[in-house]
Amino acid sequence: MLKRRYWFLFAALFIFLFVSGCSNEKETGQTESKNNLILITGDTVSEKGGCVLASRFAPGDKIVFRMNAINPDTGLQMENAKLQVHLSTGEVLDMVYGEHPPGVENAAKFWTAAYPVTKDTPKGKLEYYVTAEAGDRKGEFRPFNVEPSLLMIVDEKAAGSGSQGQQQGNANQSGNNNGGSQEANLEPNNVVNVEAVNFAFNKDKYYVKAGKEVTIHLTSKEGTHGIAIPDLNVSIDEPNGTVKFTPTKPGEYEMVCSVFCGAGHGDMKATLVVVE
Repeated sequence: MLKRRYWFLFAALFIFLFVSGCSNEKETGQTESKNNLILITGDTVSEKGGCVLASRFAPGDKIVFRMNAINPDTGLQMENAKLQVHLSTGEVLDMVYGEHPPGVENAAKFWTAAYPVTKDTPKGKLEYYVTAEAGDRKGEFRPFNVEPSLLMIVDEKAAGSGSQGQQQGNANQSGNNNGGSQEANLEPNNVVNVEAVNFAFNKDKYYVKAGKEVTIHLTSKEGTHGIAIPDLNVSIDEPNGTVKFTPTKPGEYEMVCSVFCGAGHGDMKATLVVVE
């Protein structure tokens, strides 16, 4: 009986030591993995807009990438880390560590890189990711795959800034002040080609003639959009489609995007002007 008791105690001690050894090995492995990581956070801002957070950029602007590289063990910046921005164009941008905005007293320190947007920069989504290295430590940053986080290269009108959008706004204002003289100078076209980007149509107003069949062709060149003209019971609920109808009553009818397309969805508006 005594021998059995000693044997039981010996077996229990052996199992405890074995399990403890496995547990320590696992924890050691986790610690080593953690020590090889760099935590990267960041955002993109518009240089033209005065370092304002942005994800849509037009020619004449610069995309400024701002990143932070943190040691997850200490929570401190890793000033010796090398960060690079990798673009879907194949270009790689070396990031520079320093105060941002530069020359501003008590400005925070980031890693930054600027990418100029020109008229030759392809329109549409510009994908990117950021890598960081410091000795045997590495890290990677990728933006969320959602509309507000993705970079888009757009024309000036779609970006809501620049001379093109301003000229269009001035033209509309001039037409209104002249009692609609601008409308009188525009020839109605009952075949309407609407091009949509994030988050605008290619025109503010489209002119058609009453009593004749109207054909609207929608092409979504950036993002997914639709068209709705509620007062005429007209809609296209797909990114590329056509609708035909015959307006009978002259007037101005609001045209909106009928497919939710992101943060600027509510701003996608235009006017269908039906003239006699």
